[in-house]
Amino acid sequence: KREVSIKLANSTNVSGRLVVRYNNTWGTVCDEGWDIRDAHVVCRMLGFHHAVAAKAAAFFGEGAGPVWLSNLQCSGNESDISECSHSGWGLQNCGHNRDVGVMCTEYPQTQYVRLADGQHPAEGRSAEGRVEMYNPNTGLYGAIRASGWGGNVQS
Repeated sequence: KREVSIKLANSTNVSGRLVVRYNNTWGTVCDEGWDIRDAHVVCRMLGFHHAVAAKAAAFFGEGAGPVWLSNLQCSGNESDISECSHSGWGLQNCGHNRDVGVMCTEYPQTQYVRLADGQHPAEGRSAEGRVEMYNPNTGLYGAIRASGWGGNVQS
């Protein structure tokens, strides 16, 4: 395993384009296969708690140098992106118009339950809607099944 370091470019201190140093050369990562699990690993490598978004299509602008990685496949539990499977270092057919980025947070996930797709939002927050729960293993929200709920359940 070769030493890999990362940083954010075109960024605030918690978000930006992912830049990877490999073989003493800085480059980028292609968005092919890029998802929130990959972003979680990147954010933890940078010292943050977790990712709030995995950005694609050069959201933070196009980088320069080699596009080092493509088809990055992290489970989300790795401590370094070099532990994730991928197409191989420098083995890709991807332009900088597909550079990835991340939005990280310093804070633990606190909103484990949310309301989605309500029709009458109150001051920017939903007062009704589908109940969804956050899964920290996938970094995604999913609907909660109504079976087992008491009272008047409307679908």
